[in-house]
Amino acid sequence: MPKDIVEAYALAVKARESCTRKAFEEVVDFCENDLSCSTDNSRRRNTLLLWSYDKLAQSFARANQYAKAYGWWHKALPLASSAQVKINLSLNLLDAANKGFANMLDKAAKIAEAGAILQKLYLENNDVANSQKMQKLTDAATALLVQSKAKN
Repeated sequence: MPKDIVEAYALAVKARESCTRKAFEEVVDFCENDLSCSTDNSRRRNTLLLWSYDKLAQSFARANQYAKAYGWWHKALPLASSAQVKINLSLNLLDAANKGFANMLDKAAKIAEAGAILQKLYLENNDVANSQKMQKLTDAATALLVQSKAKN
């Protein structure tokens, strides 16, 4: 049993590729079950947890399990400290939303969610062109949801 999240993460990094998902799941489990880790809000803890979530998401994406990848990237997003990391995670969210949901309504909802996140991030970073693109995408996905609800 690792003594802290740093040791848990170091063990995960040393794991062979075939064990990567399990190793990073153990990092997440450690932090969720250890009182000092779960209540810690330090940059170090948040960074290691973000990296673990991202590694898990990448693992699921490589296995074409995009809905699970979406969930892990969604958990990682609040832990990101820089705008560029948030944008990269959100782009991964958008890709996973597009690939990971067979049900059109679920897909539209996830695309609208990821698009809205990206729109806000782009706007905060003065990238008006990309913000407008995300606004159009979000509007289209939301319109699909509204149309579907009106039919039911």
